[in-house]
Amino acid sequence: MTLKPNFQQMSRKELRTYVLAHREDDEALRIYMDRLHNESGIIRHTGGLNEEDFNQLEQLIERRVGNGNT
Repeated sequence: MTLKPNFQQMSRKELRTYVLAHREDDEALRIYMDRLHNESGIIRHTGGLNEEDFNQLEQLIERRVGNGNT
């Protein structure tokens, strides 16, 4: 039986690396997400896409498709 690391003692970067390597570990993911939610300086996008966002996305797709880059 392998002991889990102490997630509370890990830096955010170390915890992120662990979560990416152990995607099935729900506890580690929950702790990581809690840290992100509570950490200051993290930019969060809470709204949906507006019409300008859709226009920019459409233009990006058209450029990609027009250049043969899919």
